Amino acid sequence: MLRLCSGRVEILVHGAYGHPQLLDRIASLYDVDVGNVLPVPGTSMGNFISLACAVGRGERVAIEFPAYEPLIRSAEFLGLEIVRFDRDPRYGYVPNGEQVADALRGGARAVVLSDLHNPSGLMCPEAALSHLAQLCAEHGAWLIVDEVYRDFAHLHKGVPRSTAFRLGARVVVTNSLTKVYGFGGVRAGWILAAADFIERARGCSDLLYVDMPAPSADLAIHVLDELERFGERTRGIYEAGYPILAEWAASRGDVGWYGNDGALFSYFRLPEGVEADAFCERLRRDYDTQVVSGTFFGQMGHFRIGFGVPAEDLAEGLRRVGLALDDVCAERGAGRS
Repeated sequence: MLRLCSGRVEILVHGAYGHPQLLDRIASLYDVDVGNVLPVPGTSMGNFISLACAVGRGERVAIEFPAYEPLIRSAEFLGLEIVRFDRDPRYGYVPNGEQVADALRGGARAVVLSDLHNPSGLMCPEAALSHLAQLCAEHGAWLIVDEVYRDFAHLHKGVPRSTAFRLGARVVVTNSLTKVYGFGGVRAGWILAAADFIERARGCSDLLYVDMPAPSADLAIHVLDELERFGERTRGIYEAGYPILAEWAASRGDVGWYGNDGALFSYFRLPEGVEADAFCERLRRDYDTQVVSGTFFGQMGHFRIGFGVPAEDLAEGLRRVGLALDDVCAERGAGRS
């Protein structure tokens, strides 16, 4: 259990659209103006509000493939026409700029992606992000970037803490304290955007939750005040687990691994012809082990492993994944290479 603070938790709401201290902490983290910040109850809420403010019902939005399923479901719920652009594993899951340009020429009002990419955990090169921001600006569209995993690269790969928001006035960024720092229960996230976009987002928030819960804002201030301490905790988990995962991946000739840019998860390609949902179900049923099927992200023949668990649990879980893979290969008559 993580200890945030001693004493009482605030229950009175301060500020019309975010506790002033929370606004100041988030703005200081990225060296932006407080007018560019809207606190929200988590990244998913931030993504929903950003889509609702950027794209009108019946209009077109371009979303990465593969993608975190709630990004797709939010767009569907809002009545948006969805087109996809590839993040091809053969090219390190870098967004396909030509497909994005085609989507924008076809009327897309926003382009949506994640960085670090979910599910691959790979970072989008800044040149590629900058190109997408420029394309969106040229077409009067918005680039919406879910950065909930981005600080993993800062903590584990030495990447400076930064944000795509710096790439232009048509860039909207969402983030939270959930994935990297482990405070999902606090439900504290934020949107970074131009002041006029933030004003629209405030209007949308009035229809959804009115005020950030005061305890969430209060606890988020404490977390942000001690972010480096909590980052060290995350760094320790990564440094303990990553070597175990990398050794296991290197030992398997039957799965493809896409590497890792600091995320506490990694994405793998199953042997040719192995169906992801069936494999994951077998792993749960016969080996009491859980991984995420690639079909959750719209991609067949893949699975995602999270390794933010104690080292002994990770080693045992990977052993069981290997046993399940061995069974599948044996049944198919194809041994490990």
